[in-house]
Amino acid sequence: MKSVSVALRPTSVVLALLLSLSAAPLHAELHVELIDGSVRYQAEFLRVQSNSISRDQAAEIVKRRYGGKILAISEVQKGGRSLYRIKGLSDKSQVYVVYVDKQSGRISR
Repeated sequence: MKSVSVALRPTSVVLALLLSLSAAPLHAELHVELIDGSVRYQAEFLRVQSNSISRDQAAEIVKRRYGGKILAISEVQKGGRSLYRIKGLSDKSQVYVVYVDKQSGRISR
């Protein structure tokens, strides 16, 4: 059996990675290592749940809107919708509670 070695340019790897990302909702990471003078590329792909925002994204949305700092985040059901309940402390030291829709990212009180 013959072994085939292919030399890939960094631009080729990045282009292939970008094209694969447009095909499906994925989280991709590209690892580059230098071993014995040659560059080794390894791409890792993880499926992510589409149409849903993470806790960190919800916290960032609220921080951009209200400032201050986030005290707590929990997941709740309200009116048949999945929401994040976010408790925060404003720059004026006032505690607030808002809800962020997991699907749309919309904030409500």
